[in-house]
Order: sequence, then C-alpha cells, then structure tokens
Amino acid sequence: MLSTTARNHSAGFSLLELVIVCALISILVAIALVSFANRDQAGRFQAEVASRIRERRASAIRINALTEATSLETFRQPPISIDFRDLQTTAALVVEGQADRTAFNPPVTPGTLGTWNFVYHGRQLQIPIGWRIANSASELSPLPLIPLGVPTTSFNFAADGRLDADSLTPTPSNTNPNSESRFPTIYLTNGNDGRAVAVHPSGLLELWQYDEANRRWIGFSNRTVTE
Repeated sequence: MLSTTARNHSAGFSLLELVIVCALISILVAIALVSFANRDQAGRFQAEVASRIRERRASAIRINALTEATSLETFRQPPISIDFRDLQTTAALVVEGQADRTAFNPPVTPGTLGTWNFVYHGRQLQIPIGWRIANSASELSPLPLIPLGVPTTSFNFAADGRLDADSLTPTPSNTNPNSESRFPTIYLTNGNDGRAVAVHPSGLLELWQYDEANRRWIGFSNRTVTE
C-alpha cells in the first residue's frame, strides 16, 4: 500500500509546477492578444487611409459635375488633391450646397491663375500611436519598398477620377505592354509591420500587406510584383 501511494504521488504535478505552467500560458496568451490587436490596428489604419483617398476621388468627379459652364474655351477644372503630410486636407470636402462649399474660381482673363476655395468637414485622419506615414524608402526601412511602388504622400485626381499625370513623380517610361508600370503608393509602418495603399492611373486602389515571414509585399489576390 505504501509503495502504491508513493507511485501515485510522483506521477502528479506539484502546486508550484501548476503555477509555472499557468503563468507561461498567460504570457503566451498576452503576446497573442497584442499581436492580434496590432494586426487589427494596422488593418483599420490602412482602411481609413484608403477611405480618405476614395472620398477625395469621388469629390473630384462630383465637383466636375457641379461646375458651371465657363466662357473661357481653354478652361479645364484643375485636379483635386489630398496630401497626407497635411492632415487637415484629409477631412471630407464639402462639395454641395449654395453657400459655403468647395469651389474653383476660374481666372478672369486667359493666361492667369484661378483659385480653389476648399471647405473641409468632419474629422481628419488620426494616425495610431507608434505608426507613421513613410515619405521615402529610408523612412520605411527596415521594410523594403514594393517593387514598382513609388513612395508618395499626396494624390491629385482629375475631373474624370483618374490620377493627374502632371502631379506624379517622374518615372522611367515603360514601352513594354507585357510589363507593369510603376504606381504611386502611400506606405504605413510601425517599424516592424507594414501596410500600403497604391493608386493606379485609373484612380482605382490596391491594398498591400507586408509578409514579414517571407519579406515580401502581397497585393490584390495575393499577387506580387518584381522590377
């Protein structure tokens, strides 16, 4: 009987061992929760940036529809912009109404410059603590750039909703129809994780996520690009 009791006691766990195991499980759960929280934060930040860009593109199209005819034959509505270096410009534009709304005052005489009267409404973009908008490859480091993704912080949309070509950073011309051209991209990072929002010439957006395990960027439908 004594020997059986001794064997049963040695096969169990001591209170100290149980406490240690519970502590380790708690630590692992806490790390996992922090990781999931960071991923959720990154996704929300990326979605918010994309939403602001889409809103500005829609505003450019809407303002063009509301523009009254002008007697100046050479008049063309200038592009509408959004600049993430100036967060005030990320608030929504007021594009309708009879009084205080965004409008362009065309030049009085040909050859002179007109002026925009921008009217913003609502909350501007809030950058989460620890995150930043990278203006260059050095600010994104140690993460690499997306191949073909040109760092930028501002986008200009023409009246048809396409990117304004004159506002883009000059890039080498691409004459190969089987090769994708470079596209302007806004990069978001906290130093370890990365998200990006690319805007293609048509004005359509593509969301990118940095795959830390394989050190590569993944875009729409898990696609990757190379130089």
